[in-house]
Amino acid sequence: MPIAILASGAALPVLRPLVLAVLALVAMAAARGRARTPLGRTVLATLPGAVGLTWASLAGTPMPLPDALHCTDLLSPPTVTRVIQAILVLGTLALVALLVGDRAALRLRWPADRRVTALAVAAPLILVPASLWVGPLLARPFFGDVGLATGDLGSLVPAVTFAAANAALEETAYRGALLGWSRPALGLAGALLGQAVVFGFAHLGADVTGAAPLLWLGMVASGMVAGLVAVRTDSLLLPFSAHLALDVPLFYAYACRVAA
Repeated sequence: MPIAILASGAALPVLRPLVLAVLALVAMAAARGRARTPLGRTVLATLPGAVGLTWASLAGTPMPLPDALHCTDLLSPPTVTRVIQAILVLGTLALVALLVGDRAALRLRWPADRRVTALAVAAPLILVPASLWVGPLLARPFFGDVGLATGDLGSLVPAVTFAAANAALEETAYRGALLGWSRPALGLAGALLGQAVVFGFAHLGADVTGAAPLLWLGMVASGMVAGLVAVRTDSLLLPFSAHLALDVPLFYAYACRVAA
C-alpha cells in the first residue's frame, strides 16, 4: 500500500504534496515502535522518493528558450534545482536511516568484485559520448526534435554536476531505500517491481509529447535492470555510474538546447 500511494503521486504530479503529507503522517505513526518492522520499513522507504517527487513538482526544471544557452554555467537553473533536489532526498534518507537502522540494505558500498568497480569507472567514458550521439534520436518519439549544443567542452562541468545529482537522488531513493527497505515485506521480486513501477511513473513529465506508455515501459525495464544489478553486485556504484553517464544529455536538453 505505501508503494502504491507513492506510485499515485509519481503518476499524478498534482497529488505529490498530498502523497508526501499522507506518507509522512503514516511514517510518524510507524516510527512509534514499529519503524523496524517490515511494514514500518516499507513506509519509511517511500519518504525519500516522495520528497524528491514533491520538489520536482513544485520547483520543476527550468528550461530556457531555444538558443538561450547556459552550456557552461555551473549555476544554471536546471543544475541548481537538481542539486537542491538531491540534497533534500539524501538528507531525508539520512534521517530515515536512523529510524530504520538497516543501512546495509541501502547498498552504499564499494562492490566486492574489483571488476565491477573497474566497469563503473570505465562506463562513463563509453556511455557519455554514445548517449550524446544517440540520445536525441531515442528521445524524438517521446519529446520531439531536440538539438543539443555540445561543442564547448566547458559544458561538461555543469552537465556532469547535473547528472551526478540526478543519479544520486534517484539511485538512493529507488534502488537504495525503496528496494532495500521494502524487500522484507514484499520479497525480492515485489520490491524490484515496486521501485521500477514508481521510477517509470516519475519520468512521465509534462514535456512528454508522445508514446507515453512506451516510455513508461522502457523506464520500468531500466529500473528493473538497475535494481537487479544493484542486488547482484550488492552495491549502487555501477547503477549510479551508468545512470550518471546516460543523464548527461538531459542537462544539454534543459540548459544547452538549440532549435532542431
